Amino acid sequence: MKHKFIYIFLLIILVTAVFIYFDNQKERVAIIGAMENEIEEIQSHLSFVKYSQKNDYQIITGQIGKNKIILAKSGVGKVSSATTTQYIIDRYHPTYIVNIGIAGSLSPDLKVGDTIIAKKMVQHDFDVTAFGCPKGYISNGIEPNKPTIFYSDKKLIDKFKKGNCVKQGTIASGDIFVMDIRLKNSIKREFGSDAIDMESAAIAHTAKRNNIPVIVVRTISDGVVDKTNVYNKNKLDIAKKPAQVVIDVLKAD
Repeated sequence: MKHKFIYIFLLIILVTAVFIYFDNQKERVAIIGAMENEIEEIQSHLSFVKYSQKNDYQIITGQIGKNKIILAKSGVGKVSSATTTQYIIDRYHPTYIVNIGIAGSLSPDLKVGDTIIAKKMVQHDFDVTAFGCPKGYISNGIEPNKPTIFYSDKKLIDKFKKGNCVKQGTIASGDIFVMDIRLKNSIKREFGSDAIDMESAAIAHTAKRNNIPVIVVRTISDGVVDKTNVYNKNKLDIAKKPAQVVIDVLKAD
């Protein structure tokens, strides 16, 4: 009888070890959106859902396909999105990070409802021009004659462009909701940007400093000359589109 219990105990240990091994082989995908309407579509497709909160960080974990998901609403702006990204990296060690949400167009080629993968990202409001550097240059000693560019991971671009992402381009991020057409034109002219948001470059900046691959998937909520009422009208439905692109890719893994 004693030996029987030993065998059962060893079998439990073996099964647990096998489960942990295969569970660790799943990719851990962190998905970050600034607002509730940007993440709720992802949340509705999660299985094995768990909720966690520490201080101001609210994290939802679950699974889509074979992927373990870490889902977070960061809040609007560069600081909120960057600190949320760092918290997720420190606590959950994601394989890669996906930033989803909506963006404003800076190009007539990007219409409301178009989805864009950000190949490049820049912080348009970072300004140390007083020291002779160009606008957008982050003081890190790299290429001081150019704005500092952050990049989506090339392998992730290849993976996610198979979805409904019909465009690729540059997104400029800053802590301002830009509606003034003169400022839009200035940002486009200075950085060659196709769209504008308030988080993606900060998330990419944080991911780069931690050597974590990142990709940004955004859908256009308002055009170059549109007013705030167009954004307010479109933001709920439009926010589902980048989430659905991500869901389709993850389910296909």
